[in-house]
Amino acid sequence: MSFGPACPLCGGTGPKVFVREARGHRLWDCRDCGTGFCDPFQNPGPAYYERNADLYSSTARAETDPMSFEYDEALALLRRARAPGARLLDVGCGDGGFLHRAKAEGWAPSGLDFNPARAKALRERGFEIFDGALPELAARAPAAFDALTIFQVLEHLDAPNDWLRAASSLLKPGGLLVVGVPNRDRTFDPFQGPGLDVIDDPPHHLTRWSAPALSGLLARAGFRTLECRPLGYPLPLLRLMLRNTLRLGLATRALGVEQVRHASTAAAKGRPSSRQRLIRSLVSAKEAVLDAATGAVYPLFQAACRARGWQGAVLFAAAKKPG
Repeated sequence: MSFGPACPLCGGTGPKVFVREARGHRLWDCRDCGTGFCDPFQNPGPAYYERNADLYSSTARAETDPMSFEYDEALALLRRARAPGARLLDVGCGDGGFLHRAKAEGWAPSGLDFNPARAKALRERGFEIFDGALPELAARAPAAFDALTIFQVLEHLDAPNDWLRAASSLLKPGGLLVVGVPNRDRTFDPFQGPGLDVIDDPPHHLTRWSAPALSGLLARAGFRTLECRPLGYPLPLLRLMLRNTLRLGLATRALGVEQVRHASTAAAKGRPSSRQRLIRSLVSAKEAVLDAATGAVYPLFQAACRARGWQGAVLFAAAKKPG
């Protein structure tokens, strides 16, 4: 136990629980609000994300990530709330998969994103895309939206309170906010394996959320929480987790890359050798066997999750602006 820095989420100055050090940051848990945060508490800026093209593509697509249930859950909730011509803002809209799906559901969707190339690609598909930070947009367009979604963004922010106040300002009275964040209480961790351990650490993720901590944040921003719960493990995510768990790193070392999929990029500068082709073929065969086995046991895994109360990797929350 240590006093540590003041909590950047609730402002609490009481004793903090020191968790560990990670890449030049100290990780703390706030006993007042239950949130985990890092010190220093600072987003690394757009250049950091541009360097991580594997995670943040600059292209547009019409599908959402099959490794998460949160988009399906959000659409089911929004389907019940939609009025004709209702406007939706997807914050951190990424490649636009959710924008396409919301449009197909009858919403008039707009997006906000920091990546100029991605924004340009989505504008070319007919979407209204805003640049900059959410507080800047809130100053220009108060009470403009019926719903606002913010998936896998909150944990990156160094001013989450400001962004949630901006979300409230942008929503009409009675508007709906939908949030998805990594669940720190997850039973099985998808962020394990070569090259993956940095994903849930700073400077990539600055905060760690449990359901009570996320509900408290929404309440302090003036929202009425409708639900806040962990989601399960989709089959594609379970397959990825099993692959990573059973990886020995032999193929990546042999190919001289961090991830096997990088080998095709490296080889694009010249013809892949017969050795590289053999290694990739063996990896593909192993993954095919693992994927088939995972699919066979997936119903049993789902039943075990329900019976044992195993928590999924994502927290899903929905809240309303009063009025």
